Amino acid sequence: MHPLNQPRKQPKWPLVLVGSVVGLVVLAAVGTWVYGVYSMSDPVPPALGARVEGKAIVVKFPACPTDVIRRVEVTDFHDDKTANPQVVWWASNPTTAAAKSGVVKLWSGDGFEHHAPKPAQLSIPRDLVVGYLDPSGDGLDGVFTLRTVSAAKLKPGQYWTRDGARTATQIDAQLHCHGSG
Repeated sequence: MHPLNQPRKQPKWPLVLVGSVVGLVVLAAVGTWVYGVYSMSDPVPPALGARVEGKAIVVKFPACPTDVIRRVEVTDFHDDKTANPQVVWWASNPTTAAAKSGVVKLWSGDGFEHHAPKPAQLSIPRDLVVGYLDPSGDGLDGVFTLRTVSAAKLKPGQYWTRDGARTATQIDAQLHCHGSG
């Protein structure tokens, strides 16, 4: 066969280039989708802490020095019959530095201007939702199982959180307070 009649070899670089571009576009699209799903998901709220002191439960809310806690409420985690579960105990208008910084001794009202009476032992639910409200009505809450908090092996100054044992400083550090340090 004459050399001019032989079929020409097609260069392969255009196919490699097109394949690479298509691969990069697909990779970029998938990466953008994953980033969008991740960034739009609800962030994990800061963890509250709790510990047992004698017969009392002490809760530590994460708080910045400028935060204002107006009211603390305890409800039954399993009270899902209504949109607003019955409040088992509450306290409002903190008066001490500890209460203002988010340390609350449940059932006692220590450090608060107003509080509900201590509930009867049998009316205290095994799974508590403990939350606070600030003056705007916003706030934060967390769920504690009394058995877990009671069984936690904590060092002095530590609280049990969903992430394990933490100090009050570690609980507050979750908020990344500005202008407080």
